[in-house]
Amino acid sequence: MSERAGSVPAAYWELTKPRLSFLSVLTSLAGYFCSAPAQPTEAKVLVSLALGTALAAGGCGAVNMWWESDADAKMERTRNRPIPAGIIRPGAALLFGMILLAAGVALVWFGANPLAGALTAATAFSYLFLYTPLKTLTSWCTLVGSLPGAIPPIIGTAAKLGAIDRMGWLLFALLFFWQVPHFMALAVMCREDYARGGFKVATVDDPSGRSASVWALAFILPMVVVAGAIATNFFPTWTSPYVWVSLLAGAWFFKLTLEFALPQRRAAVAKPLFIASILYLPVVLLTLTLNRLF
Repeated sequence: MSERAGSVPAAYWELTKPRLSFLSVLTSLAGYFCSAPAQPTEAKVLVSLALGTALAAGGCGAVNMWWESDADAKMERTRNRPIPAGIIRPGAALLFGMILLAAGVALVWFGANPLAGALTAATAFSYLFLYTPLKTLTSWCTLVGSLPGAIPPIIGTAAKLGAIDRMGWLLFALLFFWQVPHFMALAVMCREDYARGGFKVATVDDPSGRSASVWALAFILPMVVVAGAIATNFFPTWTSPYVWVSLLAGAWFFKLTLEFALPQRRAAVAKPLFIASILYLPVVLLTLTLNRLF
């Protein structure tokens, strides 16, 4: 199909997966501001980090859509994406993604420092060449996919310090563990779609959703522990806003995950759990960042 001129700019924007790209920028900035908050902010580094992370994440999104365009065409929730809808040609999408990705890595590398740039490249490599192909091979892809999703905070830490401190590693762990219950809720909601697309997620291998609930419980527990470790390491008193926000948000998230483990409640609670996971991360990270800065 030929490209429809009026839809092309919006379609290229959609190729970048803007919501996921925004999350990458948000978490990289959290790493930057939460590590050594007393250290002065360098405008050049901050702009390079934010813009470079956005470009690299957007490039990954475009290349991923090119890679999975055949599968996207088979799934209800993705069949109207730019490539399967015929708005953007596959080759154009791939070129667009590679340009964005190269520009993003270069911007972080030269605008911040080589360690931050190398971590940005590692994020892209693990997302495109490990997670993406594994999605059609094994349900363990979710665990592998948690790695690129957890790297952005340490990109921010590396951009600021030229190294990774304790806060950076704790944020990395928080994001790594958070992604599993977040995705398992989605896997229950979209099980039939994932099956049509040929993706070997947990709910395709086990349609009952039991294994998905076990994964969710197994990873939310250490996530709560990591959130607590941030509190005890950096906010030793109970008066800090982060302590209370992370405690209440974590309790809500954990409660829904427990309900998700009940067979009779699993389908009904999948969407509330997914929404809770989406809200948990920005609320907790924003509170943490503001608490560290002020």
